[in-house]
Amino acid sequence: MNKTGSASFSLAKLTEYLKGDKGRKLLLIVGAVAILLIFLSSILPSSTPKEEAKTTQTFSVEAYTKELENRLMGVVCSIQGVGETQIMVTLENGVEYVYESEERKNTDKSQDISGDDTKRITEKDDTQRSVTVVDGSDGKEALVRTQKEPTVKGVIIVCAGGDDAVVQQRVTQAVTTALDISSKRVCVTKLSK
Repeated sequence: MNKTGSASFSLAKLTEYLKGDKGRKLLLIVGAVAILLIFLSSILPSSTPKEEAKTTQTFSVEAYTKELENRLMGVVCSIQGVGETQIMVTLENGVEYVYESEERKNTDKSQDISGDDTKRITEKDDTQRSVTVVDGSDGKEALVRTQKEPTVKGVIIVCAGGDDAVVQQRVTQAVTTALDISSKRVCVTKLSK
């Protein structure tokens, strides 16, 4: 038998099966499932790419601090002599947004001439700055040019080798280099037992 003959044979068998009571029940079940899926898809909230992008752009100071502490933990724990370690990072401020802005500058010049030698020149500068606003998902929003990360206020590292001056120096140097802060903002001390 060729392929067309087997396809028409199975199609004929399927048509015959669907004409019976079992076929009607099967069609009703398939139809009910399709209607149910359509109904569920209209009820369940669908996340659009804009919503996903917006949630990933939100900045969490707690999450940033935790990530910083975990990254420092990985570096500090790999220093010889440190041992068991606990790290706490404090931040001076939250995230700072720098918005795109437009600047308009007007300069007015006026001259008063009276007589032969008397001249008076007056200049008046008027500068107006306004934030650029764009259409966003929630209406009008300011256009963010850059986002500055929070400034680290201080780091406390409590470790088993914290009483050793060499370990303290190595840990302080690693933290000050990693975070670009002064050594005055880093405290390394011994972990109590």
